[in-house]
Amino acid sequence: MRFTSYVPPLVRASRSYPQINFLKAYKVYIFYVIYKLQTIEKNKNPQYNMKRLFLGLLTALTVNISFGQQTVKLDYCNCQEKIEQISPVLNGQFELKCNGLLIEKGEFVNGLKNGEWITYSRKGKLIRKLNYNNGLLHGKVELFYVNGKPKVAGQFDKGSKIGKWIYYTDKGMVLSEGSYDSNKPIDTWIINDKKGKKLVVQYDFNSKKHLLNSPTPFHKDGDIIQNGNTEEWYILKSPDLKYSSKSEPLGGYAFANYMFIELVEVPENLWDTYLYQKYKVSFKIASDNNATFESQLITGNLPDKKLELTFLIMTNPPSKIKRVEHSDFQIKLIDLKIKEALSLMPPWIYNEQSDIDLYIHYVINQNLQRQ
Repeated sequence: MRFTSYVPPLVRASRSYPQINFLKAYKVYIFYVIYKLQTIEKNKNPQYNMKRLFLGLLTALTVNISFGQQTVKLDYCNCQEKIEQISPVLNGQFELKCNGLLIEKGEFVNGLKNGEWITYSRKGKLIRKLNYNNGLLHGKVELFYVNGKPKVAGQFDKGSKIGKWIYYTDKGMVLSEGSYDSNKPIDTWIINDKKGKKLVVQYDFNSKKHLLNSPTPFHKDGDIIQNGNTEEWYILKSPDLKYSSKSEPLGGYAFANYMFIELVEVPENLWDTYLYQKYKVSFKIASDNNATFESQLITGNLPDKKLELTFLIMTNPPSKIKRVEHSDFQIKLIDLKIKEALSLMPPWIYNEQSDIDLYIHYVINQNLQRQ
């Protein structure tokens, strides 16, 4: 499947980056001043001299903190991104504010997410709370719908899923549930219908067989779905394509695509813009159903015969869409969100196939035409 698109002329988002060379020069100047003060006061009151030295060091520290914060102003959405370091790797506290309200916050250490990451909706409702340890999901997983009801509840141990996992409908009914032991799905996993009322899939990972396998449709082309980040609604463009492989996601690729749509984010700063990202995701599925993956952003044409997950949406009519040049920093953030969504998805079922390449289309507001 290939897509072509037409978009209006480019509008650049305003950015404001402190100059790192200036920062270094300013710090050198500060320490030079401190040195001169020490020289001048050398033979004077030692206590006075020590006080001046302390104040000078404090000033240097303050300058380092103030000028170390990098800020990106996104005028097209009235948002502002702040981070302590972008290059050569992401470091320090990250914060996204839109219309003066905190939308997302977390920390990077040497390019990796670390500690607690929290996301709020446009109106300040908690929609996502996750924890990381050196880039690996670690601890409780808490996702919420904008109505306050739970969306996903689970737990990681340094990147491995553990314990009970439950996926909910927006009415609070169980959509899917099961358990993990060190990233291996165990016992019986179930999937209910879209309303959470009727059992449609039941798989026993201990005996390695389906007890029930009658999946039903979840999304269709033209569905109108609420985005948790903005609390606005988008139109889903869902290609009528069916995929199969020996090893497959629980519930098949249709359910996997549904879950990806439910779990991936459209942040405030991407809403009402144009974006088309393609990813290659290489899965490794072990005979004990332990599934791991690596994902990478790709360009160019995709293979003719391929497995796909698609997220294709329209947020508003073309007259309301802005074409902006998203920064490398913004693309990096959405890459991490794609990986996060994949990490939160239900398990795979192994069947004589260990390696599977899956291609993802993450498309916002492109005028799509299949070729």
